[in-house]
Amino acid sequence: MRAFVRNCLRAASLLALSGGASATAEQIYIPLAPNGPGGEDSIETSSGTRCRQSINSNGTYLDAGVAGTAAKPMPDAGRNYFTDTRDQQAMAYVRVTVPIGKRPKRIDCSSIYELEIQRLQREVELLKMAAE
Repeated sequence: MRAFVRNCLRAASLLALSGGASATAEQIYIPLAPNGPGGEDSIETSSGTRCRQSINSNGTYLDAGVAGTAAKPMPDAGRNYFTDTRDQQAMAYVRVTVPIGKRPKRIDCSSIYELEIQRLQREVELLKMAAE
């Protein structure tokens, strides 16, 4: 993994030094890297106890996509012609995000989940016994 990250950083620095990225970077904007709550597992017990835990990764992750230019007005509004080559710039990108620093502690809701499942199973057993 370290060799992969090192090679990606080398390629990015070579691309930046060669000026290849600056030719199209004027009008193409790569979206921000994902952060914050990307999703969560949650449980709420019958007594109202709630537990939520993030399902985001704490480690290195890969983000890939396609970005393109936004449409812009024709340079000369007096000319009423259509060209199908205008605004057809796009690029694919791959971004490796490496978090720096100590990994945060995560809440583990699995024990609350297991207790609630056991309680519900006992409740179903009691209902079955009452029905007999």
